Amino acid sequence: MRILDVDPDLAADLEPDAVESATTELIAPVASLEWPRHRGRWGPSEPQGHLGLLVVGGLLLREVRVLGASSAEVLGEGDLLRPWDVDGEYSMAIPIEVHWTVLERCQVAILNAGFVRRAGQWPDVLARLSGRAVGRAKGLALHDAVTNLKHIETRLLVQFWHLAERWGRVGPDAISIPVPLTHDMLAKLVGATRPSVTTGLSRLSSRGVLLRDPGGVWRLSHDSREALTPMPVQPETRLAS
Repeated sequence: MRILDVDPDLAADLEPDAVESATTELIAPVASLEWPRHRGRWGPSEPQGHLGLLVVGGLLLREVRVLGASSAEVLGEGDLLRPWDVDGEYSMAIPIEVHWTVLERCQVAILNAGFVRRAGQWPDVLARLSGRAVGRAKGLALHDAVTNLKHIETRLLVQFWHLAERWGRVGPDAISIPVPLTHDMLAKLVGATRPSVTTGLSRLSSRGVLLRDPGGVWRLSHDSREALTPMPVQPETRLAS
């Protein structure tokens, strides 16, 4: 696959006369994820020199389980993965498991050593790919903030606005978000229990701000912004000297 054809944003910083040659040269093999669920590491059998796996189609859910609790993130087109790296499951003294679920038929481009050597001619492309990894780190920081919000309805709305930023399609009255998430998956995304998520979704639905149509597409009302009220910032407590 010609990577810049499927992900033209990676060429955004190239000079116009370099785009054509970079598009021709920057090719990578593509693999489809045939399993619906997987636990632990996966990827090339010989990952040395690989930059990572670039998602070029579909959606994944990555879940981390520790001491009976779970946290998750949704990954899709443009995300850079390195699932063969040491994850918490292999390096910590307490048992940690990493689970992957294919939410929508998924394809990944294997940015192997050959791709990395060719990409060295265009460091701006490599810089963009590095930015994808930083973007995931920022997304996880946002996830941490969301799970610390007080009300479940607020957590859900912020999470859906985050999903809308990546995969939303703007309509006249609402944003359509075609991400197939169950109540259990949403609970892991917002740091809550499934029953509380079900209750929160019911309340949001009754207010008309977040609905799910029969086809499984979520509809986030533009008016839902008004339901998001920032929590007041508490002043710092200083100890008397």
